[in-house]
Amino acid sequence: MEEALVTLLLSDAALVALTGTRINWGRRPQDNSTVPAIALHRITGTRDYTMAGPSGLVESRVQADVYAGTYSAAKLTARALISAINGYDEAVSGVDFQRISVEGERDTNETESGGRYLYRCSIDLNIWHDE
Repeated sequence: MEEALVTLLLSDAALVALTGTRINWGRRPQDNSTVPAIALHRITGTRDYTMAGPSGLVESRVQADVYAGTYSAAKLTARALISAINGYDEAVSGVDFQRISVEGERDTNETESGGRYLYRCSIDLNIWHDE
């Protein structure tokens, strides 16, 4: 699911126009001088079961953190991410996304070592997909 989600995001021209290829799992790259950028974090992955056993579906909760140098750039990038995936329900790279939906949004900020100030929009995603 992780690789397929990045492939899906990188296939959206409006999002890539803002982030380039700066969409990564876990954290922003060490050379994090260029923003906007997106860091993805899988919060949970719950396998679905029926009375007959595993259904083959997984419900994953993913947090997408959008970083930018200005609040408006962070919001613009967050809106592009939401537009790219909210309601998505097709297969990508062999992973069948049953549904991707936005569950919540938060706006925060942080100061990096060295004093650079970044704005962050965190987007909570609920993703149903096959195993």
